[in-house]
Amino acid sequence: MSLRTRLAIVLAALAIATGLVVATLAYTTTSHQLMTSVDISLRSTARALRTRRALVTAKATPTTPTPIGKLHAHPGGLLSRVIVEIVESNGAVISITGGPTLAASPHDVAVARGASPRWLRTQRVGANTYRVLTIALHGHRALEIGRNINDVLNSLAALRTRFVLLVLGAAFVAGIVGYLIAVALSRPILGLATTIATLPTVSNPDLNPQAKRKDEVGTLARAFQRALRAVEDSQAQQRRLIQNASHELRTPLTSLRTNIDLLQRYDSLGADDRSRILADLGTETRELTNLLTELVDLALAEQQNQYATTVDLRPVVETLIARFQARSKRQFAATITAASVPIHASPRAIEQVVANLLDNAIKFSPPDSVITVELTPTNFEVTNLADPIDDLDRERIFERFYRTPAARAIDGSGLGLAIVRETITSLGGTAYAYSTTTEGQSSVTIGVTLPTPR
Repeated sequence: MSLRTRLAIVLAALAIATGLVVATLAYTTTSHQLMTSVDISLRSTARALRTRRALVTAKATPTTPTPIGKLHAHPGGLLSRVIVEIVESNGAVISITGGPTLAASPHDVAVARGASPRWLRTQRVGANTYRVLTIALHGHRALEIGRNINDVLNSLAALRTRFVLLVLGAAFVAGIVGYLIAVALSRPILGLATTIATLPTVSNPDLNPQAKRKDEVGTLARAFQRALRAVEDSQAQQRRLIQNASHELRTPLTSLRTNIDLLQRYDSLGADDRSRILADLGTETRELTNLLTELVDLALAEQQNQYATTVDLRPVVETLIARFQARSKRQFAATITAASVPIHASPRAIEQVVANLLDNAIKFSPPDSVITVELTPTNFEVTNLADPIDDLDRERIFERFYRTPAARAIDGSGLGLAIVRETITSLGGTAYAYSTTTEGQSSVTIGVTLPTPR
């Protein structure tokens, strides 16, 4: 069921519910007022008749009503629209106006005996309905007056019919109006859906017409716009990664294939040549393994954030410094200015950021130099002696597979700093690099701004 149909049904149902409540209240009020008017009329007639002496002395006759002077029924007279009877204490009924007879009920007899002052009821007699009032008279009698209320009931029936038609008409109109409103409201959403549906054939989808709206549809369009741009950026990065990876993988694979071809001529090779080829194969295999590992790490850099938790960066840094110092036999000077540095990240991802920065400093610094590490509540920096970084290379060193001219002579894939930037950016931080010169020595600092703890 479409949104337009559902909105039309909801509005129609709301109109029916509202109409039923209003019609019920109106009908109940009108019915009460009409019946109250009839009861007032009966009481007025009763007051006018109960003082007539003829009612006290009236006797029952076989076939004719008992006249009460000028009050006898005649067209337009007081008794022309009512039935008047005398109820004896023994249950006998004396007809005053003739016509239909209202049977005396036990309540009427109780009124005649003085047990109750009055009794008011609605009674069906043949095809007619009467509103009947019984009041006590002197001499253990009761005056019973019945008013034909067919006209009142017919009016109420007509009123019910009108109310039913009115409610159904209101529901029909509300349904049509609701459907038209839903069509108007859903038109921009359908336009947005049409735009999204064409994504496989549109290279650069444009949602600006809906994105400029100030309502919820505009908010939805802008959200889709951001999502689509993120998808495009991701696809562009994937294409770039594949292109760069294929380029970087081609070199070690070519070297492996060449060395394998040489080994196939094993009998014609000397011992020194075989040793050199095997050493090259080992080196190329290790480089290929490291490259594949870094490619996997790079691909998973953003996905690792789904395992994010609160991590204290201080013990992570201290543990990795001790590990790299023992493994590389290099000297590290650490400055940590906070007792704890909590960040919201994946433990594996943040360890990789720290490890890549330490490993990068070891690769590009003299063997006998000291590597400086500084950790503050807002930054983590690693500084090592090295030639200054050109302004053009300052940002490019964080690109995938980019290597400066000085770095091309050193083993590596060019993915370490790219992993650092993409990981820390996905966490909400930034990566940066700068050079300094002090007392004739130049150094390079590469660091990251830490994301704000959640």
